[in-house]
Amino acid sequence: MSTKAEFDVIPALDEAAHAKWMESLRPKTATIELLFHDGDTDHPLTHELEWLSPIRQEGVDARPGYLRPQPTAVLLRYPYDRAIFRALNELGGLFEYVSAATGDSVNFTRLGNVDVTFLDQSDTVLGSTVTHEGLILSPVEASATRT
Repeated sequence: MSTKAEFDVIPALDEAAHAKWMESLRPKTATIELLFHDGDTDHPLTHELEWLSPIRQEGVDARPGYLRPQPTAVLLRYPYDRAIFRALNELGGLFEYVSAATGDSVNFTRLGNVDVTFLDQSDTVLGSTVTHEGLILSPVEASATRT
């Protein structure tokens, strides 16, 4: 995975905006990675997508939004399939971001504490989530970083 890009952080999107964001990535997506922080064994998404036979890996190195390795996380790597997008939406989207005067918070949907990363044919990150923070990471366009 190429993570050398800088990322814009996009907070506070609602379920409809999550679906629109994911749909915008769909034409370039070749691979989707699901990072389960709390295990994948009994997760509804794992069961829903088991027919896709993902590559399963326990423990991951640094990733977008995470500077250190996560030895207990489980990564499922899938080739693109529209069924993954449908399943994410059926679970209520990525997360629920709640803004409040006393402080913002994140409510998990039925997806739970699962980060989603969309990659293109060259394994470059198109977009990623840091679900427990309620963040979407989008690579800064190369033209936007030039001065």
